[in-house]
Amino acid sequence: MTPQQGTGKRLAVIPMKDPSKAKTRLAVALTPQERRVLAEGLFQATVAKLQEALARLPGGTADIAVVSNSPVIARIARQGGLICIDDQDPGALSLAVEAAAVWAAQQGYSALCVLPGDLAAPSTDDLTRLLAHPLDNNSALFCPAKDLGTNALLAPLPCPFPFRYGPKSLIAHLHAAEAAGLCPRVLPLASLRIDVDTAEDLDHLLAHNPQALAREGAQ
Repeated sequence: MTPQQGTGKRLAVIPMKDPSKAKTRLAVALTPQERRVLAEGLFQATVAKLQEALARLPGGTADIAVVSNSPVIARIARQGGLICIDDQDPGALSLAVEAAAVWAAQQGYSALCVLPGDLAAPSTDDLTRLLAHPLDNNSALFCPAKDLGTNALLAPLPCPFPFRYGPKSLIAHLHAAEAAGLCPRVLPLASLRIDVDTAEDLDHLLAHNPQALAREGAQ
C-alpha cells in the first residue's frame, strides 16, 4: 500500500487515543461507556467520510492511516483497510503526529494530511477539497477549529516544522511553518471547524445527528 519514492502520494493520518481514555472533558455529560462508544463512533464516521472523499479522487492520491497505541483502534482500523502506525504512546498529540510524519516520509509519501478523529460533522466535499489541495515543498495548509485550534493540516514531507498542538495551535502552527521558511495558508472549511470535546460540541453533534449516541448503543 505504501508508495514508491517520488510518486507524490499523500498520507491522511488520524491520531487516536484508546477510546477508554478519550473524551474526559465530557464526563459531566456522559458515562465512561458512553464516552468510549462516542469516541469509536466519531472515529469510524470520520474514516467513512475520508474514504468517500478519496473515492472521488484519482486512484493513488492518498492512503489513510491511524496513529495510535490502542489495540481497539488498531483492530477497527485494520478492519477498515487502514494503515496502522504505532506511536508507542508518547503521551502528547504533537509527538504522535511527529511519529506519523517520520514514518510517512520514510515510506516515500510526499505530504501529510492530519485530521482529528472526533469531527462532529465533516462533509465529503470539504475533505475532498482538502485532500486534493495543491501543495508544494514551500507551503503548508491549515484548517482552523472554532477555538483557533488546528482541525486539519497539510504539510510537505519531510515536514520542516515542529507540530504545535495545544490551545490556539493554529497560531502556533502558522508561526512554526513561517519560521521554517514555508508560506503558511489558512483554509477555512466549515464542516471541519468543530470537533467533539465539550458539552457544547456534543450539542452541536446531536443537532446534526440526533441518533449519534443511540445508534451506537450508548443510550
